[in-house]
Amino acid sequence: MVDLDTLVDGIDSLPMLPQSSAKLVSMLNDRDIDMSEIAEIVRTDDALSMVVMRYANSAAFGTRGRTFDLRESVVRLGSEALLKLVLEQQVGSVFTGGCQAFELGRQSIWRGSIGGAVAAESIASLHHPDVKDLCFVAGLVRDVGKLVLDRKYGADYAKSVFNEMTNGRTFTDAERLAFGTDHAEVGAALCSHWGLPVQIVNAVMYHHSPPAAENGGNPITDIVHAADIIALWSGIGIGADGMQHELASHVKLSLKLSRKAAEKEIASMWSKVGAIEAALGINGSEVGRSAA
Repeated sequence: MVDLDTLVDGIDSLPMLPQSSAKLVSMLNDRDIDMSEIAEIVRTDDALSMVVMRYANSAAFGTRGRTFDLRESVVRLGSEALLKLVLEQQVGSVFTGGCQAFELGRQSIWRGSIGGAVAAESIASLHHPDVKDLCFVAGLVRDVGKLVLDRKYGADYAKSVFNEMTNGRTFTDAERLAFGTDHAEVGAALCSHWGLPVQIVNAVMYHHSPPAAENGGNPITDIVHAADIIALWSGIGIGADGMQHELASHVKLSLKLSRKAAEKEIASMWSKVGAIEAALGINGSEVGRSAA
C-alpha cells in the first residue's frame, strides 16, 4: 500500500509550480498586491514572460498601434487574468507527455485539464461568480494526482487497478483497493504540499465524490465535480477510468444541469479550449478529440 506522505514528499521533481510560480499563485490570491513585484517575478521565467506579453498585446487586451512592455503587460492583464495565465502556462508545460498510468495519450490530459478549468469557470459564472477564479484553478489541477501516480508506477498502475475492477466497483474504489489511495487524494495532497488555497485542495480531493451541503459540501467542490463530468461527456481526457464517474444527483439539482444546459457548456468549453491552445502556441490538430 502507498504511504501518501512519502509519495508526495518524493515528487518535488514534477515540473509544475516551480518556486517562482508557487510564489505568484500565493501573491495573486492577495487583492492588495503590488503589480511591480509581480512583474519582477514574472521576469525570472522567460517562457512565462513571453506568454504574458503575447496575451497583453493580443487583440483582446492590446491597443492598436501600441506595444506593451512586460511591466505594462502585467498591469494591463490584472491579477485575476494573470493568476489563470500562470497556472495555464505551468500546467501546459507538464500535461503534454501522456500518462501511461491512466492510458492517456499525448496532450489528452492537457485538454482534460484545461477543459475542466474553463467549464468550472463558466458554471461558476452562472451560479457563484465570486469564486469563478478559484473554480478555474481547481478545475485545472484536479487530475494532477494522475501524473504523480504515473511518475511512480507507469502502466503498472492501470493494470493493478483493473485487477480490482469487479462486482461493480468504481474506478476510484479499485484504486484504493490496489494502492490504498486514489488519484484525487494524491492530487489533493500535492496541492496542499504546494500551498494552494484549502478550497482548491478540497475541490481536488472530492471532484469525483462531492459531499452534500449537510455533510460539509461547498459550491466550489460541486462546480469542479460538474466541470469534470462536462469534460468527460464532451469526450475530453477520457483515459483508463473512462466513463466510470457519474454526476452527483445533488449537484445536478443545485446547478440545474439539464441536458440542454450541459450541451451548451460543452460547446462553450470546446471554443474556449481552442482559444487557449492558440494563445499558448499549442497545435490542437496534434491532439485530436478523445473518442467518447
